[in-house]
Amino acid sequence: MNESENLPEKTTEKIASGKTAGRVLGDLIPTATVGTLFVVILMLVVFSAVSYRNAVEIQEHNNNARAVLSYVITAVKANEANPVTMEERDGMPAVVIHETSTGYEQVIFQADGKVYEAYGLAGLQPDPEDALLIGETDLFELEWAQADPDLLEVRTDAGNSYVRVRAHAE
Repeated sequence: MNESENLPEKTTEKIASGKTAGRVLGDLIPTATVGTLFVVILMLVVFSAVSYRNAVEIQEHNNNARAVLSYVITAVKANEANPVTMEERDGMPAVVIHETSTGYEQVIFQADGKVYEAYGLAGLQPDPEDALLIGETDLFELEWAQADPDLLEVRTDAGNSYVRVRAHAE
């Protein structure tokens, strides 16, 4: 009789312990799946944020580089009645647009990797601290085209562009 009384208890314990182990394993799998999905989603968010930031920085740099080139071309075109010269200012190339009727000049020059515009009395050396910052570019070269001496070639990080100068003094 002892054995028959103990038999149902042992069977009950085995069943109970099996159900507990199954429950632990059954609870662990969904928890691990949710945890893994959370980590993957978090990594995707971080990766996307870093990629977006890099794309925006590249776009800003490209826009800035094109803006410098476009500004120089537009400034020369807007003042086509005034004589334009290419000069060296502090050892750096500069586009100088002379306003002969007023005695002033507009100078577009590069200093420390930045392109500036200064407006003042003709012949004065422009100071970057007093000039308007146009943008940043590592390359700023000016040259009269060999095939056509009325074409001014402007080279920046964004590439080169040509502008026809109607009145220029050498």
